[in-house]
Amino acid sequence: MYQTLQRGAPVLRPVIVVTLVSSLAGCGLFPDRSMRYQQEPLGEPLEMPEEVPREAFQSEYRIPPVRGSNGLGSGENYELPRPPDLTDQILDNNYQVRTSGDLTWLVVNDVPGRVWPALSAFFTEQGVEIVHEDPRQGLKQTGILNNSQRARRWIGLDDSAVQEELILQARVEHGVQGRSTEVQVRLVPVDGPPQSLLSWQDSPGDSARETTVIERMAEYLRENADTKSYSRVALDLPREERVEAISQESRITHLELDFGFERGWAEVSRALTSLDIPVVDRNRSDGVWYLDMRPEGVRNRGWWFWAYQLEPEQTGLIRLRESGSSLVLTVEPDPEQDKNVPASEVLDRIYDNLR
Repeated sequence: MYQTLQRGAPVLRPVIVVTLVSSLAGCGLFPDRSMRYQQEPLGEPLEMPEEVPREAFQSEYRIPPVRGSNGLGSGENYELPRPPDLTDQILDNNYQVRTSGDLTWLVVNDVPGRVWPALSAFFTEQGVEIVHEDPRQGLKQTGILNNSQRARRWIGLDDSAVQEELILQARVEHGVQGRSTEVQVRLVPVDGPPQSLLSWQDSPGDSARETTVIERMAEYLRENADTKSYSRVALDLPREERVEAISQESRITHLELDFGFERGWAEVSRALTSLDIPVVDRNRSDGVWYLDMRPEGVRNRGWWFWAYQLEPEQTGLIRLRESGSSLVLTVEPDPEQDKNVPASEVLDRIYDNLR
């Protein structure tokens, strides 16, 4: 609101200034330089010292391989895919304990190279000795837990429950989402101290006690977040894409998830919640989420302060089914609904969130 002079005339100085600047810009006094970068010469290529092999820097500047059928394609119908929404990869909590069925894992909002030494400090704090480890596999393995009274108390093994010797394994790997790390643990019964690393078991062993370990681990890492160490070797843990988009004619037809069913169900449920995709109902045993796939404008009514949402309607579903060693995720709109968001668009949003 403009201030007024004593005679009631409005102060027009801001309008005059804006008008003057606009006029000068139009006259060429302030030329448009937004495209000038195209005329700049190319810079010189990066020179490496002779004693430093170029291969030593390849892991820092990797170009990810093209997966599935999401190449550049051919023909006039090709559309450049949208960049992923990186804000979906920002965790509300840097140390999240997630559970699905009997499976529990820890998601850390940091790279494996920083999580690896932090876990070593955690086990030392608990009086547990790491006997074998391989940072390239992301595996740590303790000695016999039964030999330490502190470890027995920490794991929850009272004297009457110690019927077999146990060791603890921890696996560190890249998270599903960018720049995150996942940690799982397994309590493994043994006949004696293993002489080497044992094979990792995909299925939980003692689910309740393993969950206790993960929760204590999250608490420790949260309290010691300011103490940062770094492992160069653990940083080079191979990252395998566990979510792949399969396309046909430049449209995503389904997703392939390299998870077990429990883990896949948990990840998709989290994505649907994060993306605010309305879920009307779900059937875990059948691997189905029932969705309201209508656009937000159709689901909303009112204007300004009187806006409200209509009751959700089931207008489609998401189906998760096992196919060999992986999972297949499909979106199936109700064919009688003509106002639904395209299935490929829903799959694209879920794909970006899961990566």
